[in-house]
Amino acid sequence: TQSSGSSGINAEYGDRFVEGTCPFCGFEDARGDQCDKCSKLINPTELKDPRCKVCSKSPEIKTSKHLFLDLPKLEERIKKFTDERDAMNTYNTTTVSITNSWIKTGLKPRCITRDLKWGTPVPHEDYKGKVFYVWFDAPIGYISITANYMKEWELWWKNPENVTLHQFMAKDNVPFHSVIFPASLMATGEKWTLVNTLDGIDWLQYEGTKFSKSRGTGVFGDQAVETGIPCDIFRCYLLLNRPETSDTNFTWDSLAQTNNNILLNNLGNFVLRALTFCKNSFGSTIEKITLNADDEHFIALVNGHLSSYYKHFDERMMSRAFECVFAISKIGNQYLQYNAPWVLTKGSDADKQRAGSVISVATNVAALLSVIISPFMPTMSKILQEQINMPEEKKLFTESFVPLLKPGHIIGQPFPLFSKMEDASVAAFKTKFAGQDSSSSAPVTDVENLQREIEKQGNKVRELKSSKASPDLIKSEVAILLDLKKKLP
Repeated sequence: TQSSGSSGINAEYGDRFVEGTCPFCGFEDARGDQCDKCSKLINPTELKDPRCKVCSKSPEIKTSKHLFLDLPKLEERIKKFTDERDAMNTYNTTTVSITNSWIKTGLKPRCITRDLKWGTPVPHEDYKGKVFYVWFDAPIGYISITANYMKEWELWWKNPENVTLHQFMAKDNVPFHSVIFPASLMATGEKWTLVNTLDGIDWLQYEGTKFSKSRGTGVFGDQAVETGIPCDIFRCYLLLNRPETSDTNFTWDSLAQTNNNILLNNLGNFVLRALTFCKNSFGSTIEKITLNADDEHFIALVNGHLSSYYKHFDERMMSRAFECVFAISKIGNQYLQYNAPWVLTKGSDADKQRAGSVISVATNVAALLSVIISPFMPTMSKILQEQINMPEEKKLFTESFVPLLKPGHIIGQPFPLFSKMEDASVAAFKTKFAGQDSSSSAPVTDVENLQREIEKQGNKVRELKSSKASPDLIKSEVAILLDLKKKLP
């Protein structure tokens, strides 16, 4: 086969260092292994107007011997496999669309080796000096990692009758998991656990453009910590904004709106009102609950949203499930406003008893919320449960609303879960993470030195793993390797 190397670099780099125009959709910044826009796999030699990402020169074409997967032999099995999952609705629309686009044009033989220094070496004398293509090799790692973790790995990976495999990923990785990995396992003739549920997730843009570490555009994990914004705020925003059916957009304005309107004024306001009123008016104690028609109507609404919460989870629609949490806290605020317990506590004994029922119902709903937010906001869930003084055995996912906090339960000290995100902070974050136009690349010599350091560190990690070194030592050396790779342009 033919591959691309840079004439300005004394090494052959990976496909991602070759960019050009996609031959299928015309996207001008397609990589040499895959187009980010149409998700089709590409050979570097198929790109129109190819260029080296490092030195911007036209790459040289070299001829080399490689290994291929003979996917056409498995086309009918892959098609049947895909149709079965589509019929069961265990592949989402994005996954089905991408996979069928491969099948529709006919599966082609796929090259699974590369002329690179970094990667898993091909264990064959005829292919010495070559490594496996990462997206052939990486999914096999799911199995090998399990086998390294436990002797009983076959109970998971060779047990399709009793194991269900769920996978979530960005849509550009879908074909490797819906076609190439299943095909590789099918071709062995052995009984493997094959993917049952696969959700391809669309793109998250940044302020209308692409996230780019090299250009400093967008906020990434390590930088998110430096903002001082609690992790759960980012988790909440990203999960509500999860691109489940189409591309979505990260903006600082919408992050602030989520924090201020949904978290602070809705969820945070409800649980703080309920717990504070319980503390100040009833000595932090849950009162006897006597339900009337208004309470029963409120609980019916809560149960309706709770039922939708579980339904959306089963359908893998995480953002919609999360929306049900805030629907419950919203009607909780309405419930408090309608019943006005602050007025009832100043009335007759019957009014005061009624106030106790209202606040105890509301506090129990706050306890419910503390549980159902845990998959999305684990830290805030824990803090809220500490404020409620919630026993471990009460932290239950129930099918319907159950007042788990019984009369006489003493809650803890309530305080605000969230704080307002000010306009000045939003403006500062916009400026800080706007990035810059990166028209110039790192000097070629710097990249060459960096590649050598990566190769050296990679060899060190492999030696430590093969010698069964301590996990902590391996972890620290892997961290060094990852930091080096982050510096690549």
